[in-house]
Amino acid sequence: MRTYISPIGYNPTSVTRVLLSRGLETDDIAVLLRPKTDTNDDRAQEAITDVERMLNEIQPEVSTAIERIPHDDFPAAVLACSDIIRAANGTVIANLSGGARDIFLPFTVAVLTHASSIDTALAFSDIDGKVRERELPVLTADIPNSTWDTLVLIANVDNSISIPEITKQTQHAKSTITRHVNQLDESGVVETWQKGKTKHVGLSFAGRLRLRAQHTPDETD
Repeated sequence: MRTYISPIGYNPTSVTRVLLSRGLETDDIAVLLRPKTDTNDDRAQEAITDVERMLNEIQPEVSTAIERIPHDDFPAAVLACSDIIRAANGTVIANLSGGARDIFLPFTVAVLTHASSIDTALAFSDIDGKVRERELPVLTADIPNSTWDTLVLIANVDNSISIPEITKQTQHAKSTITRHVNQLDESGVVETWQKGKTKHVGLSFAGRLRLRAQHTPDETD
């Protein structure tokens, strides 16, 4: 079972292309997000009807649900989108394209907040019409203070560095560095892999963003 969650505006293409890109199964659910009030309900309903028609033609047992988001209250809109993500069943697929702008931003914030609960994030391109998967950085991961020096060292290398190399450049024991790397890997801010018997580590997308947004503990303003 998969739950597709997608804002929908007046153009249904950004929704239908995403749904078709992964195929449709009988117990899938498409949750469509619309503003609580709309200045053009007819166009919005036409887009929703087009999506429902497409689903019915391809896989009649796929169900749809329309969720109304309080677009004029940003915190309330983010929390409403968060509730929808938390209530989703099965594999959760977020569509980061289309929809009213008032809904798209709160939905994106909610998706990033729940990045670890989103199985796949997809986006339809207005430029070439392709659907691409988007990597979601886990921005809410906890980074232990004791690992910051190790994280900064990893960030200062061009591509990757091995645990023995990190040990050489620090005053820590190999066991300490290994523990730091494991903690950072669990937090999602680094990626690790084996080359032969040696473990290598590199900064992840989430790690790059966290270092840009957050001071290390020993930095002063």
